[in-house]
Amino acid sequence: MFLIKLYYSGTGPMVGLLGAGVLYLLAPRRWSDGYLASVLILSAIVVLFTFSAQISSSEISSAFNAGLPQGFRTIVRDFPVTARIPTIILNITGAIFLVGGALFSYIRDRSRTYNIPLALGGILPSVGGASLGFYNNADVFFEFELAGTLLLFLGFILSIRYLSRPRE
Repeated sequence: MFLIKLYYSGTGPMVGLLGAGVLYLLAPRRWSDGYLASVLILSAIVVLFTFSAQISSSEISSAFNAGLPQGFRTIVRDFPVTARIPTIILNITGAIFLVGGALFSYIRDRSRTYNIPLALGGILPSVGGASLGFYNNADVFFEFELAGTLLLFLGFILSIRYLSRPRE
């Protein structure tokens, strides 16, 4: 149960922090500071209510008998709304800032093609999460998470290459 709580309490805040990082790169400092403060407050709420949730081992076992994605979905619904709502807010706002910032940066300077995999890397986990949360389709959740992670990593590697190339 500890690992499930750790995973759940870490995902929303990580997405929120990615969004805050993009804001620090592209937006005025006061907006970035304000968003970071809200991310930290919401993250503390998520951690508090996730780790205080009482979910029995028998519930976990029976939930995961249906398979990993469906079990994860079932267990997440057992967390209190006070943990789920801030996580949803962090995921949505962080993804919007990440994807929007990558697209904005690419439109501003089309030579920065590393922003395309960064934008896709932000979109794919959102699609996987939406398919899990809204459409009750747990089959592709982890595949979208993996593809998004790989694209974010690719964009990061390409950005390092872009930034370290000699300027003319």
